Amino acid sequence: MLHPRPRASLIHRLSLSIWGLFLTLLLLLSALGYLAMRMAADKVVPLVAQHTVELRARASEGLFLQAEQSVRRLHRELLRRLEAADHADALARFDTLFARNADGLWRLRPEHVDPDHAPTLYLHQPPQGLDESARLRAVIAYDLLREQGPALAPPFFSVYMDFVEDGLMVYSPGVDWGSGADASATNTGYPTMLGADPRRNPQRTLFWTPVYLDEQAHTWMVSVIKPLDWQGRWAGTLGHDVSIQTLVDRSADGGDADQGTQLVMSAGGDLIAHPRLRQRIAAADGQLRLSTLDDPLLAQAHRMIRQSGADSGAGRSPDGSQWVAWSKIHGPGWYQVYLLPQARVNHLLMWGLLALSGFGIICLLPATWLLRRRVHSLFAVPLDRLTRAVDELGQGGEPTPIAMQGDDELGRLAGAFDDMVGELVQQRSLQAAHAQALQNEVDERRQFMTRLEEERARLLALLGAMDLGILFVNNENRVTYCNAAMLAMWKLPASRTLIGQTTHEGLEAARAQMVDPQAVLERLEDAIASPDASRQLEIRLHDNRIIMHNAYPVHDAQGHYIGRLWVQEDVTEERRTAEQLVRLAQHDPLTNLYNRRRFEDELARFFHDAERTPSQVALLFFDLDEFKYINDTYGHRAGDSVLGRMAIEIRTLVRAGETLFRLGGDEFAVLMPHASLDDARHLAERIVQRIAQTPLCLHEQTVRLTTSLGIAHCPGHADNAQDLVAHADAAMYQAKHLGKNRWNVYRPDRDSSREMATRLAWNDRIARALEHDLLRLHFQGVHHAGDGRLAHLEALIRMVDEASPDRLVMPAQFIEPAEKSGKILEIDRWVIRESIRLLAAHPQLPAIAVNISGRSFDDPELPEYIASQLRQHHVEPRRLLVELTETSAVSDMGDAARFIAALRDTGCPICLDDFGTGFSSFAYLKNLQADVLKIDGMFIRNLPDERDNQVFVRAIIEVARGMGKLTVAEFVEDEATLQMLREMGVDMVQGYHLGRPRADHPAFVDSPA
Repeated sequence: MLHPRPRASLIHRLSLSIWGLFLTLLLLLSALGYLAMRMAADKVVPLVAQHTVELRARASEGLFLQAEQSVRRLHRELLRRLEAADHADALARFDTLFARNADGLWRLRPEHVDPDHAPTLYLHQPPQGLDESARLRAVIAYDLLREQGPALAPPFFSVYMDFVEDGLMVYSPGVDWGSGADASATNTGYPTMLGADPRRNPQRTLFWTPVYLDEQAHTWMVSVIKPLDWQGRWAGTLGHDVSIQTLVDRSADGGDADQGTQLVMSAGGDLIAHPRLRQRIAAADGQLRLSTLDDPLLAQAHRMIRQSGADSGAGRSPDGSQWVAWSKIHGPGWYQVYLLPQARVNHLLMWGLLALSGFGIICLLPATWLLRRRVHSLFAVPLDRLTRAVDELGQGGEPTPIAMQGDDELGRLAGAFDDMVGELVQQRSLQAAHAQALQNEVDERRQFMTRLEEERARLLALLGAMDLGILFVNNENRVTYCNAAMLAMWKLPASRTLIGQTTHEGLEAARAQMVDPQAVLERLEDAIASPDASRQLEIRLHDNRIIMHNAYPVHDAQGHYIGRLWVQEDVTEERRTAEQLVRLAQHDPLTNLYNRRRFEDELARFFHDAERTPSQVALLFFDLDEFKYINDTYGHRAGDSVLGRMAIEIRTLVRAGETLFRLGGDEFAVLMPHASLDDARHLAERIVQRIAQTPLCLHEQTVRLTTSLGIAHCPGHADNAQDLVAHADAAMYQAKHLGKNRWNVYRPDRDSSREMATRLAWNDRIARALEHDLLRLHFQGVHHAGDGRLAHLEALIRMVDEASPDRLVMPAQFIEPAEKSGKILEIDRWVIRESIRLLAAHPQLPAIAVNISGRSFDDPELPEYIASQLRQHHVEPRRLLVELTETSAVSDMGDAARFIAALRDTGCPICLDDFGTGFSSFAYLKNLQADVLKIDGMFIRNLPDERDNQVFVRAIIEVARGMGKLTVAEFVEDEATLQMLREMGVDMVQGYHLGRPRADHPAFVDSPA
């Protein structure tokens, strides 16, 4: 037994020595290889990086150099042609090619516009007129760009010439720059013109503009510009737009900073392309100053390029973290820069070191492994098995026989160990059976106790989390449990314990807080004396809280009484909420006056009492005149403050026994029980005077309001509540009709009930017309002012008279009642539905214009209804023109703007009808976003004889044209008016001179279904 230990120690030391030699050789080989690779990398890396960046620079600069050569060639050719041109023929050709449009710009005549094969032009007319030089340049440049532009366009985005007269001739395949420009288009201030100005460029050298993003092509551009001087003065520029999107995208391909970064910067320190700074470069209009980045690496790279003075080079950055290689891109003078992190080189060196180490391992490992394998099989395995078996037995583990074959020392030792293991296994099996029986009993008891503890913990957590105060009292009247909510309810400290105390002792601690402690204690004592009964008690405290006490008997599983459960709840907030709800139900929250509900209850109570004891009562109804103006002008918050102030002022005039109510909006009422008519007159006079004399400060302006007040008296004017209210209301409106700022006693001969009856009758007629299809559409043409062609039709509604079916009722008779009753919304939908049906039945019919009432602004579903009808009938939205009156739109600008925005989403054009009635300001046109303005007819009638109207209409047309909107003049009733409107430049006209409204309009005949 003494020999294996030294043998095992010797084998272990021998194995360690073998592996130590292996590791020493491996480390020496790796160190020498790493030093050699590091020295080679410092020589090779800058050469490779410089070669890489020069290849990229040469690939990028080819297009730039080609662009410079092309611009110089075009410059020479244009000057040659200008000198050789026949001026007379060129000027005549100018008139053939170009024309001045209505907006003042010179453009190609429509028959010559061919953006795919020829250039386009926009040119401003100078104040002194377009001189001969500009006309010659326009003609010669047009011919030159038409001949050579298509050949130059593929490598370049466009070729163009700027005019110092503020104009541009440009060829870009498929883009009509001339038609796309409007009167505000200008090249003044463009970098192309600024860089060509003799004051900035006295040497007249070719130059490159800064980088910019072309919005139409969605690509980054840079322009090469050659100043154009002719006849001894600066005449403009020649240039190419060159797309650098490929250059930017190539830089984006190197976005992995660990692999190196490809970027482009200018000599002045502007960042042109960078894979991780594309958004910031775009935000800086294509040139991001390095000084704004706070990037030390880019600053070092720029400093290295500037200090070297060479077009290309490579070297390590001053801080040693990067290899920097650069090469100049001739043309714009930028630099292609390659940043290679030193960490990347180190990473490659580490991979080389690993490869070298791997080579050493491959060479040295097999021999070492074979030697160790032999030692392991002969000695290590048998000794390890024997050692683990002994250790496992010594630590109390289950002994396992080794069963090792062999007659050597290790085999005999293993056989003796196996005999000992057999004896131990037999003894342990007997002990294990006895221990298992004891363990089963212990486990069952532990599980039972665990369940009890869990149930107790859940119960305590539930009781502790409740907002209710919980207290358990045993049959000896002592506290066995009290939760935190109970202590907090009685404002007892959390450290205070009631457990173990009697209920009498616990109640003594809270006695000082009770309003009537003696009564509470007596009732609780009675409950204790009768333990089997449930009790409820309300306890009021000095801090105005109310505690609801409930006591319940508790019995065990056999039904024996074991104590009581006290449950206490703070119901103070519930009581306050109930009282507040009662108050809110009867009071107006803004003025704190009684509301309409309380008014109706008081009035009903008076007439109920009057059935037993006849009495008299006066009722005053009044509202504030022009109160809507306050809300619309100063806002609803100002209107609320006015109502509050008036309620305070009027409340001081009302005597005891009289009640002031706010019925809603700006309507108030005063109920005067047992008052005579004279008493009512006196109070009415004081109210009217007080309101008229009360100054109101709104937005630093002093405003005074007036009121219209009506008086009804019982029994003189009514003998029931409904009639009294109706007559007081009628008297109030009688006061309004008499001029406002007055009071009026109800007079039956001035009652407006007949007017109401008429309005209700119209409502019924309109409803029957909708139900029985009695509405009809007539159509009046809207014509182009220039040539009289039909532009579109306007749909005008009529109603068939039920009493006389051959007679039509004009809209002036039923539209106003329809708007007041809300039936106008149904009429609007009928007109829209019928017009869309006609458009679908007549595909060649021009657009139809339909009028929409201002009430439709309150119908948020109408735009979607229009869209669904258009989809259902497969009608293009542009064929349905929606007309809205200016007055209704301006009266509620917010709703109108939202409504028009929703209508525009349907694709229908928008027309603003009756335009000019709000001419005090055109500012709202930005919000309303209408496409067409229909000038109100009041300005068109007698237009030739009304000088003011002429100025007014001309101004509307000019403003509309400047904002890109079309104009329509209605009520054109004679030839003189039509001719004057044509001279003013109106787009479309409508009126009896051109055609009257009719159901069978000729446009339907010319457009068969």
